[in-house]
Amino acid sequence: MSCNRVICPCQGIEIEDIKKAVDAGAETVDDVMEATGAGTICGACIDEIAEVLEEL
Repeated sequence: MSCNRVICPCQGIEIEDIKKAVDAGAETVDDVMEATGAGTICGACIDEIAEVLEEL
């Protein structure tokens, strides 16, 4: 999994950003959304955020 693959184009959030949020304590999709802003504009990436969380 490429760490610089964009997961949320609306906010420019990459897998690395999600990993940093998890390292800082994010455990759920909602936690990641709050920490990074990913998924908060159009919501199309929410399933991808969940997939990334499962892989981390």
